[in-house]
Amino acid sequence: MSQPKNILQPDEIIYKYRLIREIDSGNFGQVWLANDVSIDRNVAVKVLDSSMTSIAERLKEAQIGNQLEHSNLVKVLYADVISHKDDKIVIIAMDYFKNGSIIRKLNSRGFIPIQEAVRYLIGVLSGLEYLHEKDFLHGDIKPKNILVGSTGEGILTDYGISCSAPDLIPVSSKNAYTPHIAPETILHNQISVQTDIYQMGMTAFRLLNGIASIKHIFESVGKDQYFELVLRGNLVKPENYLPFIPRNLKAIINKAIHVNPSKRYQTALEMRRAFEHLKYYGYWTSDSNGNFEGINGKYIFRTQIIRKKHGKSDFLVSKKNLLKGTEMTAQKFCHKNLNENQLEKISKEFMRRVVTGLSLSERVRR
Repeated sequence: MSQPKNILQPDEIIYKYRLIREIDSGNFGQVWLANDVSIDRNVAVKVLDSSMTSIAERLKEAQIGNQLEHSNLVKVLYADVISHKDDKIVIIAMDYFKNGSIIRKLNSRGFIPIQEAVRYLIGVLSGLEYLHEKDFLHGDIKPKNILVGSTGEGILTDYGISCSAPDLIPVSSKNAYTPHIAPETILHNQISVQTDIYQMGMTAFRLLNGIASIKHIFESVGKDQYFELVLRGNLVKPENYLPFIPRNLKAIINKAIHVNPSKRYQTALEMRRAFEHLKYYGYWTSDSNGNFEGINGKYIFRTQIIRKKHGKSDFLVSKKNLLKGTEMTAQKFCHKNLNENQLEKISKEFMRRVVTGLSLSERVRR
């Protein structure tokens, strides 16, 4: 990432802000936790130099963010243009959220448990509804730009490439986050409501299946081939989903990232309601060693595969009572001498049952 011309340091005073610690940095500049000494209030300040973009363009971000009054959108409090070390810089002050980015919630495998992720996504979609009602397009929805509020809600931030779209007519894209670039942006350099929906779908996929999964594809095939996958609708394939992701959740994501904008959700409200209709009784996460753990009610489930001769395997399941601390083999879910097809089928079905809560009392059939 490029650095701003001014290298900032903790305890440095810029205008009326005492810098405390850096939160983020990138091509845009830096974001710091700072104390506004004039009112003794901690805020998040975005420090932007004007070497690559005009001051007027920098201020558009603050002007958009200052108009937003929604609990799932970061509020821009004010902006200042000052001279600092012989340069003009723009400082944008925003509400500070101590829980930071949703990235902090990722487990050792880089995903967030289903129920928690869905809650964040519902909150962000609620904020996005409001943003669209104000005739703004966000244009840069990604996990890094989702913060966690004090009550665990998802909060959308960063209006650096957001833009006004009167009557929500498609407009030219200012820039694009390549891993989330939509087909219409590749073809026509346009963004729309459906582009924001596409980015929500990509964000949901990554939060639920591993934050690095899409980046790995991009890094392995390169930009041109990546764009071809996007344009053909082949970027996210069935095998890219983790085995416990239920079909109805896959359907929401697949619709949101459809290559044809007219076949996506047409509003953030429509997508939010799809998530709200979901009901799950359990979830999978991973321990510090990367091993899957399924939580349903008072039990933690763990699976083990024992490889044997002649291409056969045993599928074993243990369960631990969270209240009593006792652990035992869950015999009714165990199977012996499975071939690869049987093993894959039974493993996936069991993992999904932990999430959906259906028929956990019955033996998983071959």
